[in-house]
Amino acid sequence: MKNMKNTRLNGLWIALLFTGLMSSIFLSSPGYAVNVSIGDKYGGGIVFYILQPGDPGYEPGQQHGLIAAVEDQGRGVEWSNITTQEIRGLQTGIGTGRTNTAAILSQSGHVASAAKLCSDYVYDGISDWCLPSRDELQKMFQNKAVVCNFCDAHWSSSEAGPADVWVNSDTGSKGHYHMKSIGINVRAIRYY
Repeated sequence: MKNMKNTRLNGLWIALLFTGLMSSIFLSSPGYAVNVSIGDKYGGGIVFYILQPGDPGYEPGQQHGLIAAVEDQGRGVEWSNITTQEIRGLQTGIGTGRTNTAAILSQSGHVASAAKLCSDYVYDGISDWCLPSRDELQKMFQNKAVVCNFCDAHWSSSEAGPADVWVNSDTGSKGHYHMKSIGINVRAIRYY
């Protein structure tokens, strides 16, 4: 009888130990119960926007947002080697940079682009970077004081026509478009 109680007690201790161990693994893993502020270093870069109610991907009680790479991935870079064809379906909203990047990379004849520089970027083992959409880039410019060395014009992944792409620049504008063949800067983002 005493052995049976000890066996049950040992089993209970093992179950509690296992549960505690699993909880500590999941609670300490990235992406779980994130609570960061704009300007914090997190996830391989700098947090520059935290999703708000009404934003795609916003979930009450959970924090999600956008992270900028700590440096430009290129300066004086053309948007793509394909400068006269429109990629239909590219979007401008928050949360669309990743799908825009994939569409740019899959364009027939694609060899080099701002999107490829972002997609190929790896920092501290993190490789899920993309070229920001127009609205994501606008949020980065609104918080440029916290993003390392972020100045001058930068590409978005959002087209404004067959030969033009939305950009943002240090002029304080809300964004405008440039010809795809003009060389400007590239800064990758990622989501958390």
